[in-house]
Amino acid sequence: MKKVSVRSLVLTAGLISIAVVIDVIGSAIPILNLSMPFGGKFFGISIIPLVFVSILFGYKHGLMAGFIYAMYNFSADYIVYLDALRVTLESWTGETWGFDKILLLVLLDYVIPFTVIGMSGVFYKKYKSFKNVILGFGLVITLRLLSATLSGVILWSSSIAYAVSEVESGNADPNIATNIFEIFNGNVFGYSLGYNAIYLITTFIISVVIMYPIYHRVIQSLTFDQSI
Repeated sequence: MKKVSVRSLVLTAGLISIAVVIDVIGSAIPILNLSMPFGGKFFGISIIPLVFVSILFGYKHGLMAGFIYAMYNFSADYIVYLDALRVTLESWTGETWGFDKILLLVLLDYVIPFTVIGMSGVFYKKYKSFKNVILGFGLVITLRLLSATLSGVILWSSSIAYAVSEVESGNADPNIATNIFEIFNGNVFGYSLGYNAIYLITTFIISVVIMYPIYHRVIQSLTFDQSI
């Protein structure tokens, strides 16, 4: 049993590393790094290795892997732009981004969206059916959508309001975010739901398309005798 635990931890660490590498490479490639105006990657395929962790080794490993990956994302984003973004948002909206907002940002934009990838562990040991993998992905995407929608309502509503005001005053051109806001007649919840659904659905579709031809081969290379 101990050998199984050690091997699963080693494989989990390896899959987390692969997720980070995919994210770094994807961020450097022009097409793969496409994102929404206020954040959200269209091709967030780095979650694929993390889903493998969950369905192969269960919730414990999956939640741990998702949390570690969340901390990586937060650290990378903070170093690159988050502090500058905070200053910019404060200048735009006149609102102070204190500890409470930063904490909510960490939870709703990082910890929850990535840690919930571990919930695909509901299909732990049921990975022989690719249908279950698709359902696991669907569950993860749904939970991420809920968290991202709440974040949009609680934290980012002032940002879209500012962007819309700039478009209306002629100081900026419309973009997909302001167009979505207009479609929902200024309803912040509808806007946030629609905005986040776009990039999460594309992530879901492209992830399933990528996994389908390689799934069984990857599973065969990662699985091992559970009786060891």
